[in-house]
Amino acid sequence: MALEGRGAALGGRFRALLGEKVAVLLGLTVGICVPYFALQRIELFPRHAPRITGLDAAVPFDPAWIWPYVSIALLVPLMPLLSTSREQLTRYARGLTLLCLACFAAFLLLPVDGPRPALVPAEGLYGLIVSYDRPSNSLPSLHVGLATYSLLYGYRVLEAGLGTRGRLAYLAVAALWGGAILYSTLATKQHWLMDLPGAVLLACGAHALAWRGARRARGREGVALSAG
Repeated sequence: MALEGRGAALGGRFRALLGEKVAVLLGLTVGICVPYFALQRIELFPRHAPRITGLDAAVPFDPAWIWPYVSIALLVPLMPLLSTSREQLTRYARGLTLLCLACFAAFLLLPVDGPRPALVPAEGLYGLIVSYDRPSNSLPSLHVGLATYSLLYGYRVLEAGLGTRGRLAYLAVAALWGGAILYSTLATKQHWLMDLPGAVLLACGAHALAWRGARRARGREGVALSAG
């Protein structure tokens, strides 16, 4: 019965404001993908040499890690679907916009190419990804930023109803899933190690700014707008 109750509660979260959630996700998808791929084709400044670390050399190139890498396509839209109010959804979009704008500015002003080898598999999922995603827009890793931001948001909107065990379970899943995505950026040679810390910090900063003043709005955030 407890599992059924949790399932019903989760289903209620997904159904709340579903039309608005879909609209937000579609808008953000266009708002992220269009400038991301456009910036790969703009070269206003000379490209900077990356700082290569021992870990960059130690992590072997393994195209099989493309599966955890693309799992972000599930993670990013999953978290806003957990929202139960327009306040939460607005804060989500606000923070994600801040994160992307910071990354796009870096891609334009401080271009760095990723470590992708010259010869890579042309078949399978990895071949499909590299066929349209150029080895640029490396610093900071928007991939890692989006993963970090999504996991922070999910914890924020779920925390109050999870309980101690639920919070620990969420943190364990977040560590495993997030860790796999972070490692995959290195194993697929989409990013250098130096691309990751800044992305995490930007995501944390964007999340903090998006939820600034949340204490005053908490009463409104926790209520599903069934009448909306």
